[in-house]
Amino acid sequence: MDALTKPPSIRFMSMRTTPHTQQILWLTDLHLDRTTSERRESLYEEIRHSVADTILITGDISVARHLPLHLRELAAAAAWRQVFFVLGNHDFHGSTLAQVDSCVAGICRSHRNLRHLGHGEIVRLDGGTALVGHRGWGDGKMGWGARSFARNPDFHAIGDFRGLDRKAAFKLLGRLGSESALYLRGIMPYALTCYDHILVATHVPPMTQAALYDQRPCDWLRQPFFCNIAAGAFLHAISSVFAKKTITVLCGHTHSAARLQATPNLEIWVGGARPGRPCAQGVFEISAGGLVEKEHA
Repeated sequence: MDALTKPPSIRFMSMRTTPHTQQILWLTDLHLDRTTSERRESLYEEIRHSVADTILITGDISVARHLPLHLRELAAAAAWRQVFFVLGNHDFHGSTLAQVDSCVAGICRSHRNLRHLGHGEIVRLDGGTALVGHRGWGDGKMGWGARSFARNPDFHAIGDFRGLDRKAAFKLLGRLGSESALYLRGIMPYALTCYDHILVATHVPPMTQAALYDQRPCDWLRQPFFCNIAAGAFLHAISSVFAKKTITVLCGHTHSAARLQATPNLEIWVGGARPGRPCAQGVFEISAGGLVEKEHA
């Protein structure tokens, strides 16, 4: 059994209790390497002055070269609050999956308020709500699949893909997507047994209906890179098994805001971040029945 199929070692975590209902500040697709120092500082000011108790980032923070600096800056802006995050595909640009994961692990060890999700955590946020997360990946299965001739920058920018022919590259995409599904399969039943509402943080939308491109349904050429159907199939299945529980997925990647009620108890929210203009997606109040938007970006 290799690292991609090994079930996670479950770790229950609990946030510091507060006298009010927990609120979460959601960020996604910041691409801090693409913006100006003034706009980065404006984002950090927004974080410093937010009323939220917790920060959640759903990928594409930066690129590998600048990711350590930008994670440290985000940790400093959050101050005493926890920053939970998953990585997106762009966070690995200029390096390899293993090298970035190792680097991020070291940064998290030196900054106690940085928490890289995807290592077996079930984080109790408030009352009946807990947070789990995994980076996710466009798994190459939807639309035209491996027949798609749309350009995927990851094939050239991430070391694990360089040198692979297209067939091998799509095989790796499928493996990465399956990794997300297997991770969720290993942790979600425990989480849903213990809590009424599970917040799932990932990067790539798990269903095509939530994966838009320029605010329109994603065409078949791009669908292989805009959707993780392996994770979506599992989430759809487990939502019916735990029909009395609520699952909310927060993700990004497409830069097109979407909100999908996939099943009566499974909802998918996709952030609509604008490249080069990093900002929060909003502040959300956490409850066992789902998320309530308190402030919109």
